[in-house]
Amino acid sequence: MKLLRHAMIGALFAAVSVAPALAADYTIRLSHGDNENNPTHKGAVKFEELAEKYSDGRIDVQIFPNNQLGSEQEVAQALRTGSIEAEILYTGNLVPLAPSVGVMMLPYAFTSNEEAHAAMDALKDPLNARLPKEAGVRILGYFEKGFRVLTNSKREVKTLDDLQGLKIRVSKNNIAIETFKSWGLDPIPMAWAEVFPALQQGVIDGQENPYTTSISSKFYEVQKYITEIHYLIWSGPIIISERFYQGLPADLQEALDRAGEEAAVYEREVSATETEKATKELVKLGMVLSGAPTDEEKWQSAAKALWPSFSEDIGGKEWVDKASGIMEKAIKGGSE
Repeated sequence: MKLLRHAMIGALFAAVSVAPALAADYTIRLSHGDNENNPTHKGAVKFEELAEKYSDGRIDVQIFPNNQLGSEQEVAQALRTGSIEAEILYTGNLVPLAPSVGVMMLPYAFTSNEEAHAAMDALKDPLNARLPKEAGVRILGYFEKGFRVLTNSKREVKTLDDLQGLKIRVSKNNIAIETFKSWGLDPIPMAWAEVFPALQQGVIDGQENPYTTSISSKFYEVQKYITEIHYLIWSGPIIISERFYQGLPADLQEALDRAGEEAAVYEREVSATETEKATKELVKLGMVLSGAPTDEEKWQSAAKALWPSFSEDIGGKEWVDKASGIMEKAIKGGSE
């Protein structure tokens, strides 16, 4: 009998020792469109780690890469209702739902990654005063993956004349579309998931994205030439459903805010390292890097001339003037 009791107690302790940990109070499904080799995913993993740490395990973050939960804009729509909790997406794909973030896409607004970081951080709070009403979301942190570079399969592009006649894919936002039109092209707006097959099949000749994307998406298999046009940095916020966020206790809101900001700093460091690595790797893989266009001032003047026409698409003139002032002050090292 005594042996039986000891056996039962031993079995009970064994069962307890292998029992699963208590479930978290809240689950966040975090969607993004890149694969596991991309800085976006590595930043997402860091956010998961920090959110779970700062919430003492009360929040469980589950990452869904490669658009598993739907396209970037579909998921952003789902965040409005709270049916999905969080997402990392390219700013340009958020603009149709949240026009105010479009100020981050004004062509040639930044000349360096450091300037872009200062602007992103300074605009976070002002944007969060607007985005819940516009799109039912708020920003926890801002990722970046370097300046978007132009790739194509046809020829080196060293001047605007070289660009003419190429079929270039851009994301589905008015700023990118109109910028390429100002350079004499008829750009082709296309969903991200369609880009590689379209390049492979010759439906389009080229696209524009950061160096790291050319590696992670294997564009080097279907593209030959790269031009550093520097017109726009790839920026992508971690956004969270406002409905979900407001349903959290204050201490968990603070935990997510802290996790988002720190994950953004981490992701930017990863991006810088991997951009340098990707640039060298693409050369080894046979791509031809042409550097910046020799007539870059023509590209800049044509694109910057469009700024006033973008105002109504990105929150109105009053907001654009305010946001531009915030960005300029932050870039110069001031505070707003």
